Amino acid sequence: MKLTSSKSKRLGEKAKGYRKSYKKRIWAALTVLSVGAVWNTQAASTATNSVIELSLEDLLNVKVTSVSKKEEKLNDAAAAVYVLGNEEIHKSGATTVAEALRLVPGLQVAAIDANSWAVSSRGFNSQFANKLLVMIDGRTIYSPIFSGVYWDVEQLLLDDVDRIEVIRGPGATVWGANAVNGVINILSKSARDTQGSLLYGGGGNVHLVMGGARYGGKIGEDTYYRMYGTYQLNDDFLQSNKARNNDSWDLQKFGFRVDSYTKREGHLTWQADAQGGKLSDESGSTFGFNTLGRWTQTLSERSNYEVQAFYDHIYRNDFLAEVILDTADITFQHSFGVGEKNDVIWGVGYRYTDTQIGKINNPAISILDHNVPLNLASMFIQDEYKIVPDKLFFTLGTKVEHNDFTGVEVQPSGRLTFKPAENQTVWGSVSRAVRTPSEFEGRNFFSFITAAPVPGPSGGIFLPTVFGNPNVKSEELMAYELGYRIQPNHRLSIDVATFYNDYSRIISEPTKIFIPGFPFGTLAMHPENSLTAESYGGELAVTYAATEDWKISGSYSLLILNAHGNANLDAENFELNAPTHSVVLRSSYDITKQVTVNGQLRYVDNVNGIQAYVTADLGLSYRPTPNVEISVVGQNLLDDRHPEQISQLGALTTEVPRGFYGRITWKF
Repeated sequence: MKLTSSKSKRLGEKAKGYRKSYKKRIWAALTVLSVGAVWNTQAASTATNSVIELSLEDLLNVKVTSVSKKEEKLNDAAAAVYVLGNEEIHKSGATTVAEALRLVPGLQVAAIDANSWAVSSRGFNSQFANKLLVMIDGRTIYSPIFSGVYWDVEQLLLDDVDRIEVIRGPGATVWGANAVNGVINILSKSARDTQGSLLYGGGGNVHLVMGGARYGGKIGEDTYYRMYGTYQLNDDFLQSNKARNNDSWDLQKFGFRVDSYTKREGHLTWQADAQGGKLSDESGSTFGFNTLGRWTQTLSERSNYEVQAFYDHIYRNDFLAEVILDTADITFQHSFGVGEKNDVIWGVGYRYTDTQIGKINNPAISILDHNVPLNLASMFIQDEYKIVPDKLFFTLGTKVEHNDFTGVEVQPSGRLTFKPAENQTVWGSVSRAVRTPSEFEGRNFFSFITAAPVPGPSGGIFLPTVFGNPNVKSEELMAYELGYRIQPNHRLSIDVATFYNDYSRIISEPTKIFIPGFPFGTLAMHPENSLTAESYGGELAVTYAATEDWKISGSYSLLILNAHGNANLDAENFELNAPTHSVVLRSSYDITKQVTVNGQLRYVDNVNGIQAYVTADLGLSYRPTPNVEISVVGQNLLDDRHPEQISQLGALTTEVPRGFYGRITWKF
């Protein structure tokens, strides 16, 4: 959706105000992040090294599974991977998954309104970002309707999240189509690690009410379970004209998880969740549930297999339409060693999705097909070859899929890892990934009127209307990456990743056909693979343990994106949806064993008509006993409110407000 001239003018006037106070806000944020340094001057001279060393070693040796679908050390992974741990999420003060993802280098995360987010990796961000694969415990939440994620319903009990693994760059060789610019894998804790009870509650001026409870127990000797429930209520945002946006929302969520361990190194997981709530004052409601089962069996030190199946049901009645989406998925994977130098992993999978459209809530939409079933079959194989044990590794693999839109897709990759020393890793990769068309793009599923009537080339008035195109092909990416990690001493770790991405067959809507009619004709616009693009840049992440009580981290992301094609406005829109520079600085300082102060500063460059902004969050937590925590958090502290992303649906731009909330957590 393009900016109107009046909207651009309003944003331009507002941008002048931002520029005037820009330097003041930067200095204010740096002051916030320096508070820990002032309090910690004397402590720096008396710190012991053991705690610091263990902390950084744990950071580099944490196990990740999202790169190769098997456990490996973060320091050895041949990919731009970042892990958000439970403690890091907790200290950030985030109340939703999307808020927590702001901390990840190379991710673009922006609030559109109170219940809508734009989340992407390495560019192409928008309300309907479509090049990022997102999973929760191996269950994909990527919607085939628009090739994106409904972030408003993915609200988790963050205390039970073990970690969030984020891959910047393609992960298609093991995860398949749509893992183009990145993969987000949210992994919850085993029920064995959440025994006992947890209660929390709080609220503020933006997050009006938040609360939840969880209880974990045992069934027999080796079987553990937990049950939980959460609720949150959030207030409206304001539009750029200061009118309330009527987008307040609430969500209730309930679920359980069971983990059973056998004496022969088997592990059974069964979990289920259900949620429901109001999407906004005017939009409607949502309801859904899912269940997942997984069996993992270790056969030997180098061999294991895993079987997983899930079913997901989503009902959504928003301002566009009433939608029901059902997904059933089953996968099998097996890893084994061949000789001393080869570790092989392979797998197969099948997924069935069924989309049904009920009533239409927007007069601009017409349904052409109320039911769209889709089938996806896949297999993959990957081999890691130890060229020089403990020094040089080469990984080669590919995924082959068959989908109902474009047929067979092949997505290979090659990755090389070199460890010149135990504390250093150099890696490089070449990958091919594809994004299959969404149901909106690739099927004559429904039509959507995008604007007011326009005059035709030879008279007459026509309604611009988008239709699907069954002949559209998958978007293609060839990605080239190079990275370096080093821990020069026990206090400091550095992670650098660079990339060059070459995109082809990007889907846009350039084909226009004038069809006469009365009283209005139709300007039919069909998606076509009409654009190409290239992007390059990189991310730098630094973590420094100043003392055992004070930890500082920062990241910088650079992204240059250029799009080309016949549709110049579409190409320009792709470019503007990518902030060139972004910076995140964080500080966590334990004033005493009971009191911790956490601060973070974020800078985001100009993006799609939104002026660059800088903002900061600050949190203070007090633990009167080991089981009780009282926290106060301030978010977006440097201005009353600011816009972060423009809606693609033509709504007025809303602005993210300054917010405060308090929370009490009790574990027993």
